[in-house]
Amino acid sequence: MSIIKKVLNTSFVALVAAVGVAQAQSPVVLKFAHEVPETAIKGKTATMFAQKVNEYSKGTLRVDVFPNAQLMPSRDEVRAAIRGQVDIIAPQTSFFVPLDQSWDVFYQPLLFDTAKQGMDTLKGPVGQEMLGELSRVGLQGMGIWQDGPGYLFMRQTPVTKPEELKGMKVRVFPSAPLEAAVRAPGGIAVSLPAADVFLGLQQGTIEGVITAVTYAGPAKWDEVLKAMTRMTMFIGGYGVVMNKASWDKLSDEHKAVVKRALDEATAWNHEVAAQNIIDNEKQLQANGVKLADLTPEELASWRKLMEPIYKQQPEAVQARIRQIQQLNK
Repeated sequence: MSIIKKVLNTSFVALVAAVGVAQAQSPVVLKFAHEVPETAIKGKTATMFAQKVNEYSKGTLRVDVFPNAQLMPSRDEVRAAIRGQVDIIAPQTSFFVPLDQSWDVFYQPLLFDTAKQGMDTLKGPVGQEMLGELSRVGLQGMGIWQDGPGYLFMRQTPVTKPEELKGMKVRVFPSAPLEAAVRAPGGIAVSLPAADVFLGLQQGTIEGVITAVTYAGPAKWDEVLKAMTRMTMFIGGYGVVMNKASWDKLSDEHKAVVKRALDEATAWNHEVAAQNIIDNEKQLQANGVKLADLTPEELASWRKLMEPIYKQQPEAVQARIRQIQQLNK
């Protein structure tokens, strides 16, 4: 063999080896899109998850997080994840209702005694079943993250008895069960963009609002709200899912890494969410908002009004309601 051929052969072997090393060192990359700032609890949880994936995989698997709707608005996330345009998303649980009606169970008024009961219930078998059923639409259910429950806030005095809501105009975000919950005792459910709520409360065009306690505080609504009732009108939360094809492509080792990282990030999320609820309640009270709790008798009165609402829900939702009621007897 000529010297030139030997040199070419040696160069080719070296090139192939270099390419092989480069490929071996190139991490698998997953894109995680969400709509909130990195400083919000969901943003912080997503960042923690990504960091743990990188740590536990020793850099062979990477999650690139895109906050603030950089890739797409929240309304497009589920469709994009199903199509594989993005790998991981964590939208509000309400965005899964068109795929599976039972996800509306997160928005059934007074289904849970407390926020903690709701969070604990939905991170258990009920939530895992719901996540698992998303596989039929091409999504791998991974976990449920939390933020804060919805309470009833009023401009002046707390509402504890159903009859006290009669004739009151209460802003509710689009949700048939919550609108029905306001109407049941004679209240008036009002649809109003979130950006207009502060002014509506300030001017008195609405007299109350159902919103997350962890939202009311940072939004400075305590400047126009003077009362809140600690009644769990909804649990909300976020469903963390992955494109099923992207999940199936991962090696067993990488699947184990993702599961470990997500379990740890989810545990942190639930712990911080619980503390955020307490902190926001205290801050709102310090700013002059009176906090009221329902007596067992008052809760029973409200629940009696909610029963017809539960029975009006689609069978898939009713089945979940019965399952949850049985678990929390």
